[in-house]
Amino acid sequence: MKSTPLILLVAGALASGRDAQAQQYLLGGSAQLASGMMGGGPGAAIAERARTRLRIGVDFRVDEFPKDILAVGMVAELEPHTSFGVDLRYLRRLSPKLEVNVGGIGFIYPESLIGPTAGMNYHIVLSKTFDITLGPEINVFVIGTDLPSNSVVWQALFQAGIHVDL
Repeated sequence: MKSTPLILLVAGALASGRDAQAQQYLLGGSAQLASGMMGGGPGAAIAERARTRLRIGVDFRVDEFPKDILAVGMVAELEPHTSFGVDLRYLRRLSPKLEVNVGGIGFIYPESLIGPTAGMNYHIVLSKTFDITLGPEINVFVIGTDLPSNSVVWQALFQAGIHVDL
């Protein structure tokens, strides 16, 4: 049979192939406290102290594109009144220590406030998997039952927190 060497060659080539490496999903966790200034609404002061906020989140990225990060978090305003919500963000790592983010934030209990958010994080690297994060954040609430009529509410916050690669 003249085709036997060809069949053996093809079978040998297929059998000797390396295992394919799949993409790996990388996870991170974060916790931040934030406060700053807020304003908006008819008859309101130009700016007043914003409510202190806690954010606990998780972020996902693929090892092939480590600069592109998707994050989701739970947010809670702690004082003077308590409210709870969620946020969803796209983060872009500009350098090992600097990232920017855009997304949406929504407080849904006891009243609702929903709008876009943007921010920046500076990472103080303490180890390969543990960072302290610092940076500004802007929130503009444009929809919600807690929104003053014919107005928007804005927040300019400074956040400080931690980030851990899981």
